[in-house]
Amino acid sequence: MRPVVVLVKPPEQSRFNFGTFSLGVLAASVRDLAVIHILDATDLTLDATVDHIDALEPDWVGITTMALSSLSPATKLIKSLKPRVPQAWIIVGGHGASMLPRIPLEAGADAVVTGEGEVAFRRLMEKGIELDSPGVGQLIDGALRTAPKPPPIRPLDKLLPPARDLMPKPENQVHLMETSRGCPHDCRFCETTRFYGRRWRYHSPQRVADEVRHLVSDVGAWIIEITDDNFGASRRRVLQICERLTNQALPAVFLLSARADDLLARPELLPAMARARMLRISVGVETLSPKLARSAGKFIALDIYRELFNKMRNLGMFSVASFIVGLPGETSAERERTLRLALSAGPDSAQFVPFYPFPGVPLAEGYSGCDPSPDAIAAAARLTAEFYNADEVRNRLLRAAQGGDVRASLAQGTLEKYAVARC
Repeated sequence: MRPVVVLVKPPEQSRFNFGTFSLGVLAASVRDLAVIHILDATDLTLDATVDHIDALEPDWVGITTMALSSLSPATKLIKSLKPRVPQAWIIVGGHGASMLPRIPLEAGADAVVTGEGEVAFRRLMEKGIELDSPGVGQLIDGALRTAPKPPPIRPLDKLLPPARDLMPKPENQVHLMETSRGCPHDCRFCETTRFYGRRWRYHSPQRVADEVRHLVSDVGAWIIEITDDNFGASRRRVLQICERLTNQALPAVFLLSARADDLLARPELLPAMARARMLRISVGVETLSPKLARSAGKFIALDIYRELFNKMRNLGMFSVASFIVGLPGETSAERERTLRLALSAGPDSAQFVPFYPFPGVPLAEGYSGCDPSPDAIAAAARLTAEFYNADEVRNRLLRAAQGGDVRASLAQGTLEKYAVARC
C-alpha cells in the first residue's frame, strides 16, 4: 500500500493562493510514490484542520510557510496535530521555515526543508529522515543541524507540471503559474536570491506556452498570474514566449512582475508583451532616493520609470509600482519626498510596504527582530492613501476606466478599492 501524504496550507489570514500552488508543484514531484491530498486550510479553524488531516490517516504531513507570517499559524497547527497523528512524519518547508527553521522544529516538526523542496522532499519519502539529508534541518539534542541544500533543479523543465487536479480552484479566478525561479540581480533587501540563489533558472518558452494552453483549454483559466520574481530576466525568452502565445491567440490575460530596466532593454519587448495580453505588470521601484537605491543595490533613474509607465499606458497596459518604506538610512525628508517622486513617475497604481528585515538579507544586518517598525507600517499606509487621493492619480484612473479594455477594468477596480478604503 502506498503511503498517504497530506500537503497543507495552514489556517492563516493570507488569502493569496501561492501556498496551494507551491504544494501542487511539490505534489507533482512525489505523486508516483504516494497518495497525495492537498488541503487549503485558509478559511478553516485550527480544530477543523486537524480533524480533516487526522481523517486522512497520513503517513507524511507537509506544511508550507509562504512567509515569516506563516510561521505562527504553522506552529499552532504542528502542536495540535502532533498528538493526533503520532504515526506521521511532519515536514515544514517554504520561505518562512527556510529563514527561521528552529521555530517549526521546536514546535514539534520532525524536519524542515530549506530552499526549494522537490528534490529534498522526494528523498525524504524514499529514504526517510536521515542525518545529513540534503536540504533538511533537524534538531539534534537541542542543536539545529542543517545539511547543505541539494544542487538547484536545472534545467527547470525537469519539473513535472503542477498537480492541478489535486489543487483547489482559486476563488478569485486567478490561476498561478511559474515560468522561472530566482533572479540574476542581487538587491540587498530581497530574500529571493537567499532562497533560490543568484542562478536564474527558467522553463523553456515551449513549456510555458504548453502550460498556458492547458490552463485555458482544460482548466478554463482566463486570468493567469505569473509568480516569477523577475519574469523579464531574459528579454530573448520573453519575446519567444510572446510569439508562441500570440500565434495561439489564447484568450488569457497575464499579470506579472518585472524590473523597469529589463522591460526597456529592447524596444520591441513591451509591444510584444501587450500583443500577448501581458497587461498588468508590477514593477519594484522600492525607492526613488538615489542614496537609498544605491545602498539597496537597485539604482534605476526616475526617468527610466517615467518612460516605462508612459509606454505601458500607450500600449493599454496597467502599471503597479511597489515602494519600500523604512529602508535603513531613510530620513524623514526622504520619506516625504517619496510620494512626490512616486506621483512624478506616473504609475497607474502603487503600493507602499514597510521594510521587513528578513534573516539573512544584507540590509537586515544589525536588526534584532524580523518585524517592520511601527513607524514604517504607519507611514506606508499613509503614503498609500495619499497617493490615491492625489488628483493626478484619480484623474488618470478615471480616464482609463472610460475604455472598454482590460486596462479600463483594472482602473475601475482600483478606483472602487481605494474609494472604499477612504470611507
